Amino acid sequence: MRIAIHFNVSGLDELYRQAEQQVKKEMLNELARTGEGYVNMARGTGTYTDRTGNLRNANSYRIYKDGIVVSESIGRPETGKMFDELKSGIGIEALFGNGMEYASFVEGKGYNVVSEAFLWVEKRMSSFK
Repeated sequence: MRIAIHFNVSGLDELYRQAEQQVKKEMLNELARTGEGYVNMARGTGTYTDRTGNLRNANSYRIYKDGIVVSESIGRPETGKMFDELKSGIGIEALFGNGMEYASFVEGKGYNVVSEAFLWVEKRMSSFK
């Protein structure tokens, strides 16, 4: 006796595509939440005197999907320009930083400009696995 089983798998490709799109959407949302957290922490925990507001407001994030901005919080145009120069334009990229040229100088003097927020992002991103 022989039993034949036939499956119709014509809808599996579409089901897979929909699941993949949902995962990407959720990942982009989580990256945006991480970006907002970075900006809030970096702007709120700086241990320096910000006389002009430029350094604190330059803490920003931007998320790209295939080179196109999908989410951002840009406080200063210098940071947006820096991000555009750093992106590869391939896949999903999340960039966090401060575009003011003297940010690393202030950090080097022992003040917290971005370091605490970067550590928070690193810890949060490691849980995405």
